[in-house]
Amino acid sequence: MQRLARGLLFALTLGPAPPAFSHPFSFESRTLSARYDYVVIGGGNAGIAVASRLTEDSNVTVAVIEAGPNAEDLPEVFIPGLTGAAKSFSTLNWAYKTVPQENFGGRNTSIAAGKALGGGTIINSMIHPRAEKKQYDGWGILNDDPRWTWDALLPYFKKSEVFTPPNDFQIENDASYMDEFHASSAEGRVKVGFPNYFFPQSQLWASATDFEPSMDLANGHPQGTVGVSPNALDARNNTRCSAVCGYYTPFRDRPNLDVMTDVLATRIIWDPPSPNTTLRAVGVEFRSKDGQTHQVFVRKEVILSAGAIGSPKILELSGVGNATILKAAGINSILELPTVGENFIDHVHSWANSFTTAEYTRDSLKLDADLDKQQQRLWYHNRTGMYSAAPRSLSLALPSQLFEDDDELNEVLEDTRRDVEYYAELFSNGNKNLTRGIKWQYNFALKGWEEDNSAPVELNFEPGYAGPTKNFADRPARKFSSINAVLLNPFSRGRTHISSPNPTDMPVIDPAYYTHPLDVITHVKAIQRAREMLRMPPLDGIYDGEFEPGADVDSEEALTEWAVDTSGSDNHIMGSLAMMPEEFGGVVDSELRVYGIENVRVVDASIIPFPISAHLSATVYMIAERVCSPGAT
Repeated sequence: MQRLARGLLFALTLGPAPPAFSHPFSFESRTLSARYDYVVIGGGNAGIAVASRLTEDSNVTVAVIEAGPNAEDLPEVFIPGLTGAAKSFSTLNWAYKTVPQENFGGRNTSIAAGKALGGGTIINSMIHPRAEKKQYDGWGILNDDPRWTWDALLPYFKKSEVFTPPNDFQIENDASYMDEFHASSAEGRVKVGFPNYFFPQSQLWASATDFEPSMDLANGHPQGTVGVSPNALDARNNTRCSAVCGYYTPFRDRPNLDVMTDVLATRIIWDPPSPNTTLRAVGVEFRSKDGQTHQVFVRKEVILSAGAIGSPKILELSGVGNATILKAAGINSILELPTVGENFIDHVHSWANSFTTAEYTRDSLKLDADLDKQQQRLWYHNRTGMYSAAPRSLSLALPSQLFEDDDELNEVLEDTRRDVEYYAELFSNGNKNLTRGIKWQYNFALKGWEEDNSAPVELNFEPGYAGPTKNFADRPARKFSSINAVLLNPFSRGRTHISSPNPTDMPVIDPAYYTHPLDVITHVKAIQRAREMLRMPPLDGIYDGEFEPGADVDSEEALTEWAVDTSGSDNHIMGSLAMMPEEFGGVVDSELRVYGIENVRVVDASIIPFPISAHLSATVYMIAERVCSPGAT
């Protein structure tokens, strides 16, 4: 227990326990003619942040309509070591199902998305880095708007957080930061910091990568480096800090903020359109748990923050989208906007794992019931031990770190350049404007590949089992080391659309995983690199044989087949209501206003026009902060 005990000696100062949460506003107490300045559809990562910032002005009234509950007081939400347990990946998860994926061997896959106040920040792994400076700069170039560039956006990243710098113990365990990229002011909201327990093998893996140590994974230059990610975590008491923790709980008693939970937004209500006028929203219709339909009305704007699947669904149910798709679904077309739900993007997840001789892993808690009980008691006693562990060591791999053979890499890039037009047309669903937009995206991404300064892949270390064998009983009762291989910059583009007028029906979701050949090639290279890292010194000192993919997967062809059979969503969906010029197939402008509508903005990951090399929550907070800041839009 020596290593375990050492982690406890450096425990952070224990802060208050997670608060007992009052229930949010109940719509039954309102008349059906309730009227607000703003109505926010979706109380997730962005929605609750927008509502909170808008209601800082006591003269502004805001209603939030959220399909899930307030779950902030559940242990599986606020205890870092219980991430993914109990309700967090069941009742608090939309668990969207895709259509059969041709290039995943015909499998239907699942995409996780938070179905609770706080959205994905309730169920994610709390990993809180930022993407590459050049990618945010690309947003500004694409939209001809310098307000969407790294330098202009950095203040909003900083405004969203209350950052706790690492202490000496955390620095010893590779946590690092650069002060100019963080803030801890009173106007910050989401607590960001580092945990007080580290598994020693994480440092071994960082050395095994042979990547440059990152000075700060939030500094805009994570590519080609390895480091410990900052977490959305309250360092005072080592608990998750979600969007609810940061933006709602401290302000839930504001009289001008009404948050309705467990109610489903069904459509936006329009002022009856007339010739030569711009479409205007006047309210939102929603359905309560008992199936009754209600309405709230809006004076100024509707903010659509239901996520990259939920937001296009609401627009289509409201008659905004591709008229042909709407007609097939039984919806009358109000506004023809054919790229709603197109340009759908997801990061793709795979793994490599091995048995390990390490003294402790996360598996130890499942293998030893007494240890598990002891560690749970320890967490509740002083917020230390294995259940306080939240760190992920991340590396962002450049093309040159994946392809050992320059000739092979150059050949792959030549093939991709040659086929830009073909795949842009394939993924545009017949829309010539979107073809131009995807071509722009491809050319921008290929420049980063060719200059070897953009990371298409993340490799992150898990001190325990991570892999496709989800059921504990179906794998050996042993300890594991795992490396998650995440394709961050896929070239495949999919779509999500409704198929019926019933708001409770799930959309038809087709991410088109692995349809672009570069995605398959790159991801297989990443999985192979992960396998090699598990056997590299000094990590080889605790290596005890590969479990998955397995010794029989001994060629690139066999590994490709394994990836096709097992890879899945990394649950980082974006792009389906892209912030791009109309002539490039965009759905919102750089003010985040939906084209052709006077007073509906989209504020969530669906506006991100092309994939970024990071987990999304920090970026989505930034988007919310930017749209709410005086003079920003």
